[in-house]
Amino acid sequence: MSASVPSFESKSGQRPIRVGLVGAAGRGGNFRAAFEVSGARITAICDLRTEALNEWPDREVERYTDYEQMLDRAKLDAVVIGTPQHLHARQAIMALQRNLHVMSEVPAAVGLEEARDLVLAAAASRGIYMLAENYCYWRENRLIAELARQGKFGELYYAYCSYLHDVTHMIPDTPWRRHWQMGIDGNTYPTHSLGPVLKCLAGQRIVRVACAGSGKHHRDTDGKLFHEDTTVTLCKTDRDALIDLRLTLVSPRPYETHYELQGTTGAYQDGRLWLPELSKEPTWFTVDELLARPEFAEKYLPEEWRNPPEEALNAGHGGGDFFEVRDFVRAARGEIPSPIDIHAGMDMTLPGLISQQSILRGGGWMDVPDSRAWLTPSRPQLEMIWPEARLNAPPMVSLNDGYVLRLLEPRDYAGWSRLMAAVGFGEWPAERIEAHRRGVLPGGFFVIEHRPSGTLVATANANHAPNERHPEGGELSFVAALPEHAGQGLGRAATAAVVRRFLEAGYRRIYLKTDDHRLPAIKVYLQLGFEPLLFNEQMAGRWAAVKKEIGWTE
Repeated sequence: MSASVPSFESKSGQRPIRVGLVGAAGRGGNFRAAFEVSGARITAICDLRTEALNEWPDREVERYTDYEQMLDRAKLDAVVIGTPQHLHARQAIMALQRNLHVMSEVPAAVGLEEARDLVLAAAASRGIYMLAENYCYWRENRLIAELARQGKFGELYYAYCSYLHDVTHMIPDTPWRRHWQMGIDGNTYPTHSLGPVLKCLAGQRIVRVACAGSGKHHRDTDGKLFHEDTTVTLCKTDRDALIDLRLTLVSPRPYETHYELQGTTGAYQDGRLWLPELSKEPTWFTVDELLARPEFAEKYLPEEWRNPPEEALNAGHGGGDFFEVRDFVRAARGEIPSPIDIHAGMDMTLPGLISQQSILRGGGWMDVPDSRAWLTPSRPQLEMIWPEARLNAPPMVSLNDGYVLRLLEPRDYAGWSRLMAAVGFGEWPAERIEAHRRGVLPGGFFVIEHRPSGTLVATANANHAPNERHPEGGELSFVAALPEHAGQGLGRAATAAVVRRFLEAGYRRIYLKTDDHRLPAIKVYLQLGFEPLLFNEQMAGRWAAVKKEIGWTE
């Protein structure tokens, strides 16, 4: 278990993340305002169209027509890839090889071989990867995902999702679409549909697909037939849920997306919702009328959408552009894990690539590869230990007014689960929390409560976790704090409390695991007294790079 997700160090004094945009005159330019209010600066832009570069309003921004030159010459921390979809994987790999953070437009890749190369590059890089699937951030999609997370639909076993968008008129300005979106049979653009659905089916992965089409009836200006007018891809998850995925990009019709969920105790369909708590008999309620009820919104609408900033309301794609950029900047700083990391991005992309094989084989069922299996053996995490010289020197625990450190109680399970979900540690129903508690020392499951709001805002665990490298060892695990309370020293206090509990219990070996890009957390661990553990030949170089990045001197 990893002691990462260090959202507890203040951002004050940090320099802005330096971002380069490729495809700046197209999709990439839509991100500009969101970066400016998220603590990042766009310092370089790249586009083949020089006239568009000259129109960029900030005259101090460096301008390039060559992507590699921008990567090598501009002093960047991150890149945003807003280019045509067949360039996404290649350009992401080039940035990751330079240890830059990457936010890529969708889909992640257009072929299995480059998808695998991208996964390997992400695993080897110190940069984080995030797929910019903004439909996951729409207000209604975030609400439905939260209801699913809280189990309000029961066990979800069916979903319908579709992307219905006639984009044939875009071919003159974006000619690449003619082949990559409208020239290949099967689903060439799956993520806007699958993204929100997979967020609801958290923890599930599509393992098989079967794809069929309606035939080819529409022609381009040269008289050539487009691909199948409509394709339907049936998807089965590893928990046997069924997803009906529909795509049309050439059928003349208004633009629409559709989402439907069916569970054992509730249902959702395009802005309408029914749950047993709303009415005894199945009756549709519109999402808008439910969100007009303060108690419903307070209970289920994610916090960022209860009072969104003006920049979010003015952003593209229903506010999705703003919130995905905000999360990317937070992930690049090491405050949260990437919300749509390389594997989540592949879970949304690979079913579409396999559908293109299925339709060519008459619609037969085909297995979808798991990108995680491409990384065996995986790169080990960094480890740190509490030095023997400090076994009699427990760290101090201090908190600002308004915060209190205490032990987790059963009444806290729902709040702790919300905290874990907010920082990217997944779903935690009560039975999972109970199972986890059995490995935690008595008196070692710490939480920090914000007294004015009664909210759990930070946590850390003292786990009895001996292994071959740490016989009779105790692991500091699940260190997390809400980013809304950054700068209060919450992670530091919770970490110190765990170390004190281990020392009190007589542990002589206290360790933690973390990732190279969790720089704020690593700095706090070093400040408290933890030391790097050089357990293989790669560690000295990795730790030297980390210390240089945070400016740490012995």
